[in-house]
Amino acid sequence: MSATRLLSVAEWDEQFGRQAAWTRAVRSQLYRRVNLLRAARVLDVGCGTGVVTEELATRTRGTVIGVDVDAAMIAAAQSRGGRAEYRLGDARQLDFPDRYFDVVVCHFLLMWVDDPAQAVREMGRVTRPGGAVLVCGEPDYGGRVDWPDLPIGQWQATALQRQGADPFIGRKLRALFRQAGLDAEVGVIPSLWDTAALRDNFEAEWALLARDVQGLVDEATFQWARDAAWQAVEDGTRLVFMPVFYGLGRRG
Repeated sequence: MSATRLLSVAEWDEQFGRQAAWTRAVRSQLYRRVNLLRAARVLDVGCGTGVVTEELATRTRGTVIGVDVDAAMIAAAQSRGGRAEYRLGDARQLDFPDRYFDVVVCHFLLMWVDDPAQAVREMGRVTRPGGAVLVCGEPDYGGRVDWPDLPIGQWQATALQRQGADPFIGRKLRALFRQAGLDAEVGVIPSLWDTAALRDNFEAEWALLARDVQGLVDEATFQWARDAAWQAVEDGTRLVFMPVFYGLGRRG
């Protein structure tokens, strides 16, 4: 994963865990559909600290390899002591033979890659005929809805663009699969948190947002939005909708 280092590795690990929770139900369905259990070789591209990689290792009898461009992320993943193998590697130039893996997975990766089309082509290249490429989650901040009507989605999109990410990558998944020559099914995870989840995640989410928008939003405006969001959580009227897209591509 080529995420910017505004956060420490430990903080990114916490964020990866939150992201994995958002998409867990859909991932489980996708794993069953591609017969992950019987896959001989599985690759997790942009594995970060190994949150999803170790999950993959518990769901298959085969070999699981995680690759990431960041050495510190790889070290953190290896420290988990799980069954997966970890290597340094770039999503845009995977160091594996053609048609090597049965299933290739990524999760919240493409938004951070400066050439996502090349990354998807590479994932397709190393997938065997009949195998599957699973893009398990890519957000689209252009579709975020907040109540109260706060400008959080706009702030996040601008902050992510400043960090070199694409906050609108979700809507582009079908085109990316097609450009890679993969037959694709694309869907959206309606990531709508209930009041308990909004309350439980409030401090962590706003701490991360504060770092992201530093220098973009003045302190008074930020505090106003935070107070309004918290009051709505307390009132039971807070709503956050964030579309997270997934894609299942088949290698013909």
